[in-house]
Amino acid sequence: MKKEISVIVPVFNAEDTLDSLFSSLNENLKKITNNYEIIFVDDESKDLSWNVIKEISKHNNFVKGLKLARNCGVDIAINAGLEISKGDFNVIISCDLQDPAEEIQSLYKKITEEDFDVVCAFYKNKHPESIIEKFFSGLYWKIFSFFTSADYPKEEGLYRIISSRAKKFFLENQNKIKHIKVMHSSGFKKSYLEMLQNKRTIGKSGYNLRKKLIFAVDYLSTYSFKPLLYSALLGLFISLFSFILAALFFSLKIIGMINAPGWTSIVVIISFFFSILFLNLSIISIYLSKNIEESRKAATYFIVEKINE
Repeated sequence: MKKEISVIVPVFNAEDTLDSLFSSLNENLKKITNNYEIIFVDDESKDLSWNVIKEISKHNNFVKGLKLARNCGVDIAINAGLEISKGDFNVIISCDLQDPAEEIQSLYKKITEEDFDVVCAFYKNKHPESIIEKFFSGLYWKIFSFFTSADYPKEEGLYRIISSRAKKFFLENQNKIKHIKVMHSSGFKKSYLEMLQNKRTIGKSGYNLRKKLIFAVDYLSTYSFKPLLYSALLGLFISLFSFILAALFFSLKIIGMINAPGWTSIVVIISFFFSILFLNLSIISIYLSKNIEESRKAATYFIVEKINE
């Protein structure tokens, strides 16, 4: 049965916040429509989150729960929730009460009245509890924007509402690693809604340094092959430098400016083989980057309108 709004909540170790989150979502969704559903996706929490979800769903038939067999990360959890959602519009919200549920009404109003496909939270105070988190988050998104040739503002939150066709586009993306934020350059009409992020008052983030580094590497290697191309350019530069160095020392030996026996031969041989090595690595990197681009199964565009079909 079709719903007006589906709310997808990726859950990890949130037993202390789920009841409050559910109450807040329920209260604010009723101000928009009575035809909605809430989908909790438990990403193999180590606490009693799943028990809380079961208890909530027992008394509310519009609440669905999914429990993943292993900890897959927030993006896979979101994907799993979107797969079963029935809403014309889908809200993605975190489980830690940092995303203000009362802004759902404003997100819904903006996406429906202004005909957008994606409306995201733009946090004027992102990471209010940590200056260090704020700094490194900004640095990461600047680097990510550079390598993907798109502008991802550091203030953009995971909290958002997307249309049914944006959801379809996201689900059809065949990348193994899918990030809900990376719909930037697909041509969808995207906008932001300014709001304030709540401070974390209960629990702590499930993103430790190790997870953050893993996700950073995964996202960059999935959505950009520029590092490979830059590596190729560096290899070409070192190859050329090594060749020039070998030629220089050979010339100095010929005109008698280097007299140490065997030294020139060693430098020339090492430089020559280094130039060959880095030249080959550069060629391999270029061909590998092209192969990655050709073998991608990610959707690259969407059709907004058709005529006579």
